[in-house]
Amino acid sequence: MSTKKLENLYQKKSKLDARIKKIKARERERNRKRETRRKIIAGALALHHMRKNPESQFSKVLVRLLNEYVTKSHERKLLGLEPLPEASNSVPANDLQPSKGTLTNDFIESGFDRLL
Repeated sequence: MSTKKLENLYQKKSKLDARIKKIKARERERNRKRETRRKIIAGALALHHMRKNPESQFSKVLVRLLNEYVTKSHERKLLGLEPLPEASNSVPANDLQPSKGTLTNDFIESGFDRLL
């Protein structure tokens, strides 16, 4: 095979590789957006249920899990959870109690249910 033909094939391969890379990147972005949307919808559903049924077992478990896993102070504030003690970034869920057993009304009533 001549050098010129070989160069042309390498150029075509390079262009195809670039197209493949671009398509894969678009697909990853689309999947990331879909996953984010699923999380938003599931979270909105959970918050809607919590607002309508604050004494349900699900609501109590959700509050416990939020207390256990949300450790960043700005995220806890957004959710209306009590700040963690300064000495620790993590406290067992049993040691934390949310205000009145639920998230703050400001958070719950902030319109998440309109996504449903």
